[in-house]
Amino acid sequence: MQSNARKSHQTRFVEYLKSSIANHKLLAIELAEMLSISKDSAYRRLRNETPLTIDEAMIICDRFKIDLTLFFEYKYQTIPFKFNKLYSGNKDLSSYLDGINEMMDAGLASNAKVTFAAEDIPVFHHFAYPNLAGFKMFYWQKAVLNDDSLIGHQYSLDEMHPDLLEKASRIVTKYNQLISEEIWTVDSIHSTLSQILYFAESGQFTSTEYALEVLSDVKIMVEDLMKKAERSSKTLDEAKNFVLYNSEVRIGNNSILLQTDTASRVFISHNTFNSISTDNESFCDETALWMQNLIRKSTPINDVSEKHRFQFFRSLFEKIDEAKQKVLLA
Repeated sequence: MQSNARKSHQTRFVEYLKSSIANHKLLAIELAEMLSISKDSAYRRLRNETPLTIDEAMIICDRFKIDLTLFFEYKYQTIPFKFNKLYSGNKDLSSYLDGINEMMDAGLASNAKVTFAAEDIPVFHHFAYPNLAGFKMFYWQKAVLNDDSLIGHQYSLDEMHPDLLEKASRIVTKYNQLISEEIWTVDSIHSTLSQILYFAESGQFTSTEYALEVLSDVKIMVEDLMKKAERSSKTLDEAKNFVLYNSEVRIGNNSILLQTDTASRVFISHNTFNSISTDNESFCDETALWMQNLIRKSTPINDVSEKHRFQFFRSLFEKIDEAKQKVLLA
């Protein structure tokens, strides 16, 4: 019998394994087959009477897609992060969007709360507007992933596969249902405007009018966000699920903290639009503390006077107007 002391790594591994499998009563039979051992030997491993070898643990992890590092203790400032490598092409981008949709589904199922420290405007907001969503994904594919199939192509909405736009639309619909607080600066809009100007000045829009249409979507997005901040909700119902802060402290990167009653995960921006993530408890706690410090030094845009809210968004509209003038001169 195991004492009340800290559970062994194998005990925690077996508990996680059982909780991850729908019909864990048949687990011993499956383990016996995959490890080439007897059924009795499999039961002894599940009862933690016989230690699993490292080779056996790796075989089990490969079979059930379990990250073995979940059960490590990190005592030397080394923390594992998950990273999905992206290649060019619609297929890989489609898989990337599928991953975000799955994350949103998991968040909704567990009543998760999202805290977003936004060096850039959270991309979820862009996905509500087809021209802007299409531009963002085209930019990622051409300027970041260097998709050879797009050499010589200019952006128009016709360039985007309808399946990608549909998946992006589903993402923002789900994000709008999550409880979230976002920490912006007046420069959070800079990245999107810079990307549009880069394409305009390098002749990568099919026409100046198309660049202006994308900018028009940016303005509509900001107008909608101002309304959402005013009613403290990302939807039109009575649910209060949105708090927006204006930080005068530079944020430095895009960081997302996803919290449920039982677990947390941090996502940090990587390679422009991708991310690395970890559920290491210490790292999540440290990130939560950093975000709370940011919030304490920020101005809430929801609950302050209309004057302060207007001033914050006016600065964003002024930046959009400046970008429009530069596009017209490009």
